[in-house]
Amino acid sequence: MQVRKDTLIRQREIILAARKLIVKYGSENVTIRRMAEEINVSEGAIYKHFKSKRDILSFLIDDIEQTMIGDIDKYYHGEVKSIEVLENIIIQHISAIEQRRGVGFQVIAEIISLGDKKLNKKIYEVIRKYNTRIKDILEQSLKEGIIRSDIDINVTAQMFFSVTQGLVNLWALSQYSFDLVAEFKSTWTIFLKAICPPEKQVQ
Repeated sequence: MQVRKDTLIRQREIILAARKLIVKYGSENVTIRRMAEEINVSEGAIYKHFKSKRDILSFLIDDIEQTMIGDIDKYYHGEVKSIEVLENIIIQHISAIEQRRGVGFQVIAEIISLGDKKLNKKIYEVIRKYNTRIKDILEQSLKEGIIRSDIDINVTAQMFFSVTQGLVNLWALSQYSFDLVAEFKSTWTIFLKAICPPEKQVQ
């Protein structure tokens, strides 16, 4: 059991090192050597736990999936009874992204840039699951009469992801020079005006 625990701890260290280095240098410049130096072990020690850089990135994608979807699950409990509840779910999610400096979204963008088909397919599944969570919230909002009955839920969920991804990328490129939550709130107000009936819109 102790050996298993030590293995999991070491794997976690390697994955976190990869994540840190991707944000710092870009995914194409992250090597096994750099990861080994980051956690002060030999390259051989890395290969005891992972077969390749791709293997590490694959595990990193799993970690990002748990985090991104976990953010939403933490605040969404199957009910959306008002615009305020809907907004609170989303703003809490963005706040969690801000606290991590947008790492999940940044890493997704960086891994996509590598052009690895297997990794991209895995990221596609993560984004699909993420959009499904957003779609679930929107569908419940629709049932409660909070958003318009004529909107396309699938397209709206995709738009939400695209807007969020784009804003987080811009924030990172600016060296985190603006308040992500405040900026998102402005965007969210516009988003709500597009999907809510007039009587439900935030004034």
